[in-house]
Amino acid sequence: MRIDLCCVGSRFNMYRNAIALLYHGLVGAGHDVTVSQNQIGNAALTIIVPPMAFRVPGLVEELRRRRQPYVVLGIETFDGFSHGQSADAADDVGAFRAFFESASAVLCLFKQDVERYRAISPQPLWLRYGVHPQLEEVADLPDRPVDVFFFGDVEPYPERRRTLQALRSAGLVTDVLDGSSQAPHELIRNARIARAKINLNLAHADHVSPQRVVYLANNRLCCVSNTVPDADGYLTAAHPVISTDRMVEACKAIVADGSWRRLGNEAYDRVSGWTMVETLSAAIDQALVR
Repeated sequence: MRIDLCCVGSRFNMYRNAIALLYHGLVGAGHDVTVSQNQIGNAALTIIVPPMAFRVPGLVEELRRRRQPYVVLGIETFDGFSHGQSADAADDVGAFRAFFESASAVLCLFKQDVERYRAISPQPLWLRYGVHPQLEEVADLPDRPVDVFFFGDVEPYPERRRTLQALRSAGLVTDVLDGSSQAPHELIRNARIARAKINLNLAHADHVSPQRVVYLANNRLCCVSNTVPDADGYLTAAHPVISTDRMVEACKAIVADGSWRRLGNEAYDRVSGWTMVETLSAAIDQALVR
């Protein structure tokens, strides 16, 4: 089947890990796959990323006119309008409902979203984020001069700032690539990831980001994470701790005893069965049955 992965908006790099995972999974399942941005093609099925695409003027009408099947990838915990928010005065509720009601399915990366979408989507489906050999792309450096690396927005989140400062104060060499909302190219990010013994997941909401923790495990990298609600089991890909103080202690111990490589390999072993070829094949087959 000809499938087009279309990222709508200006944040392709922000969603790049998920788009690449779906691309390789679908190709591995035998589909003819293209990737596009802000342009709906003539594929037999279009997968649209992210759900906020309904805000683009004319998109909903264009999809309705073409009558081609499409599904929406629910890439973050989402109530349809914005991450964790309801509609604001600028939202067209009619376009919002038409976008989701006309979709063949919404593929939800989080179980909690399935019920949220059920009222507006004919078929919300849980799609567990997984692994693929083509996403094993971070260089395996024998020597890593950085103890801890974090990639993400820092300034809006006081707890992230406090944690990073605590790590520095404990004497750990801590590197931060701020500004994930500006979405730097993955090679810029991955070159920094590769230099670090430990990569951090500092969740600021009630879910774990699989684009981060599962991706790191896919690359056999040690990820230390704070603990948040995780109905999907994504923390399986990380080394979770329950507090900032414990995070500092855990990072110091891992750096001191050199266990970061072992922990990364063990994380990979725990998620290696989450293969996206089979997962996506089943989801696409179900999405097209209406």
